[in-house]
Amino acid sequence: MKNGWSILIYAVCFYGLTYYLKYRFGIQDMRLYNLICFFAFLIFFIPQLIIHLTYYWLNEGRIFYYNPSEHHITIRIRGKEYGFNFDDIESVERNKSFALSGVMYQWMPWDNYNYSVIRLKNGQRFVITSLLVPDMDLPLEDKKINLKKRFYAYPFGAREVIDVT
Repeated sequence: MKNGWSILIYAVCFYGLTYYLKYRFGIQDMRLYNLICFFAFLIFFIPQLIIHLTYYWLNEGRIFYYNPSEHHITIRIRGKEYGFNFDDIESVERNKSFALSGVMYQWMPWDNYNYSVIRLKNGQRFVITSLLVPDMDLPLEDKKINLKKRFYAYPFGAREVIDVT
């Protein structure tokens, strides 16, 4: 629900806008008002749907374990476990929207989505989205964290490397 509440607000607003237009300009163009508001709603809904489904498919069948006292992370991917300590992490690339980064207010329904790419020293890479871990703020040194601020936090080109030979 954390990621879905904003699209509900947009749906209610655009639905209400049709009634405002009806009372402001008359009922004769009600079909046009409905079409305009429906397509305006789709402009906001389709990008959120795309990012949500992409995040879901990226983290389908995964479990993320974090032990803060031992600084150890275990990621279970379809029954196989990958464990590492904070010392094994080369860098973490955090990809957040401008709103989550604190640059501006949340205006878009997809502003709550973010993802991280954990790069290990052995060459492994893991993509962790906000559907699996809502906020991936690990207590690492600042030099290991690379924050990228984006309008739309879609994982373009984010690739995992799980098995290293």
